[in-house]
Amino acid sequence: MEPPSPGELYHVVCRECPFERLIGLAGDADAYGRDHAADTGHRVAVDRIE
Repeated sequence: MEPPSPGELYHVVCRECPFERLIGLAGDADAYGRDHAADTGHRVAVDRIE
């Protein structure tokens, strides 16, 4: 996997509550999403922002 470019961000957003983050590393974004989903049972989306 290539390292993120300087301007690359990942948007983590919950579809059921106000939880939302912008994160610079794909692995960290996935972890935040998984942790929130595990803690709450909510559906979370993670998308790369170009």
